[in-house]
Amino acid sequence: METGLPSPPFYHVPNLNNLRDAALACGGLKTLDGERVRPGVLFRSAEVSKVDGEGWSRIVELGVSLAWLGLSCRRRLFFWEWSKQEVDRGLAGITNEEGKDAEDVVQGWEATLKSAGVVRSWVPVFREADYSPEKLAERYMKYLGKSTEGFVSAYHDILSDGGPAFRTILLYLANLPPPDAEPQEKCLGALIHCTAGKDRTGIFFGLLFSFLGVPDAQIADEYQLTEPGLSHIYDAVLPRLVASPAFVRYQREKLQGGSEEEGRKAALRMLGAKRESMLGALEMLRGQWGSSEKYMREVCGLGDGEVEALRRNLLVHG
Repeated sequence: METGLPSPPFYHVPNLNNLRDAALACGGLKTLDGERVRPGVLFRSAEVSKVDGEGWSRIVELGVSLAWLGLSCRRRLFFWEWSKQEVDRGLAGITNEEGKDAEDVVQGWEATLKSAGVVRSWVPVFREADYSPEKLAERYMKYLGKSTEGFVSAYHDILSDGGPAFRTILLYLANLPPPDAEPQEKCLGALIHCTAGKDRTGIFFGLLFSFLGVPDAQIADEYQLTEPGLSHIYDAVLPRLVASPAFVRYQREKLQGGSEEEGRKAALRMLGAKRESMLGALEMLRGQWGSSEKYMREVCGLGDGEVEALRRNLLVHG
């Protein structure tokens, strides 16, 4: 289904929502020094479990279509940012639909990725223990309040636990060939995703763009693009969301039962990506860790060379 979203930054791939080249948002992200974030490298999306071989080939082709930028990206490195529980649920869904053995599904799906030239890397933000029903409900409810405090608190949790996962992605980006390298036969863009491509993915990009020197306002504008990126699936997602155990608990405890319309508004808040949430998260990041660079050094364990390489690889002049 065509979504009518502007391209770029969005790209249409069947069964994949919220896919975009984050660097091309808002006319192209720029730093305060006038440098541009390098296009064709930093892709983001919602979950990918329904993408078929043709879809993965289309994703790979996005790199080839960006050859005019001096890149020849023939493959995509695919970062798996779910928990193991999310992976299992996703594969179980595919298995139930097709009636196949789970192991056959996994092998077939991985073969599809491999044939398209995609490498997957599973980098969960939270420990498996953090996905108990109690923890899920607690984390879930942070997204449902009327203020931005819940989102900021949830993003604090992600930053607190996400250092090892973020380190994996940052090291990959630090080891890319720089934009002016010749020739660029193996420049691999990264598709970074989570369930909706909104929260874990969103705060990662907020951290990265802040480190690169993109102004907060641009970072927040890019983050908010997730709302149009997901809006066409709201009608399908909302009924499942309001029926979930964590949401039922929220409605019972916070809304004292509440009306159906109040519940719907709370669910829409959870699906939202308001500028104010990212602006608050960036302020929280600086208040807690001093700066995005200090976070990368202290929490992700990056050294001088890796920090310098990130800037060299992800920024282009003018």
